[in-house]
Amino acid sequence: MSELLDRDLIVAGEGAIGSRIVVFRETESTNDLVRAAAEGGEPEGFVAFAESQTKGRGQFGRRWSSAPGLGLWFSILLRPCWAPHLLPQVTPLIAVAVANALAAQTGLGIRIKQPNDIFSGGRKLAGILSEARTGAGVFAVVGIGINVNHAAADFPLELQTSATSLALETGGICQREQIASAVLTEISSGYDPARPPGEDILRQYEALSRGQVYDTFPS
Repeated sequence: MSELLDRDLIVAGEGAIGSRIVVFRETESTNDLVRAAAEGGEPEGFVAFAESQTKGRGQFGRRWSSAPGLGLWFSILLRPCWAPHLLPQVTPLIAVAVANALAAQTGLGIRIKQPNDIFSGGRKLAGILSEARTGAGVFAVVGIGINVNHAAADFPLELQTSATSLALETGGICQREQIASAVLTEISSGYDPARPPGEDILRQYEALSRGQVYDTFPS
């Protein structure tokens, strides 16, 4: 049985993101879990991690492979006070934060494949799924999946030529709690519930999508 993430080692720094963190050994989908919490009045910044998801999904409802004990599979609750037509900007904001955090932690060249995939070495390293509810009680649920300590054989056969992990790219095992902390801290530093992302974030998103590497952009 895989070792459970240590919630006490995941520190999100300043800001509301990560104000409450829960870790599950298994759930159907962290996005569905956080959505239900949001509908129940959970405050912004709630984060749910799961070691395994039985119904994890990516863009267009595609199945997301969630190998127990090897990656980071989690969802974040945001309650931005943005105009409804600006809510899609959650995705570039989170994509830039994830790319910057992973590059800073590992030294890897990271790029974004729009709208919501993170690549390294020409292969998919992480993915983002943002789902928003407008109208009364606006909120966004952001699901993030990061392949951390996978060997090639840990991926399903159909993904072994297209997916990668931090361990495969760096040649060493990464502490998952440290990676989680870095991502949550980076999101906290860039997210403002009162204001959508500024031009600096959107420029980083476009540049990282063209393959320009992290160190062009200081945190």
